[in-house]
Amino acid sequence: MDRAYAEKILLDAKNLNEGPWIKHSYNVACLAEKIAARAGMDSEKAYIIGLLHDIGRRNGNMAARHALEGYQYLHDMGYEEEARICMTHTFQYKHVEGIYDEWDCTDEEKQFISNYLKEIVYDDYDKLIQLCDALSLANGYCYAEKKMVSSVIKYGFKDATINKWKSILELKEYFDSKISGDVYTLFD
Repeated sequence: MDRAYAEKILLDAKNLNEGPWIKHSYNVACLAEKIAARAGMDSEKAYIIGLLHDIGRRNGNMAARHALEGYQYLHDMGYEEEARICMTHTFQYKHVEGIYDEWDCTDEEKQFISNYLKEIVYDDYDKLIQLCDALSLANGYCYAEKKMVSSVIKYGFKDATINKWKSILELKEYFDSKISGDVYTLFD
């Protein structure tokens, strides 16, 4: 998939379900592109997968289900890498309960997600989009800690929250090391 086609997919999705998730997706994509360029990764790929990570929201307002919806949509189109990111982006803590949202999937769908997460090994692109998702809002970027606190205020504290926070902070340290700097300096 190329950048122009990814942007077309997001534009089509915007026509189905416009909302702040569109600007958030662009912010994730732009930050992922910048970090990837500095980390020696494919910045074009980073932009594309960042742009499409929340594409499941095209089907309407939903909580955790958007990961599965995006995965199924892109998988059915034959875009396996992009589909994978839809599934992995929200699970910085690699556990089915490691979400801020509420579960709005059937038990069978939740089990599918759990099995999927158990069977894969996160690569640097999974990790990159997980980090960028945790640093991106619709109106710009923020420190990880700010988004962590705002998410708990919005969704409540859960048993997996501390592990999710630790995972996000570890991702930040990992990419700080990969770029030999601070990813926060790339927010401009």
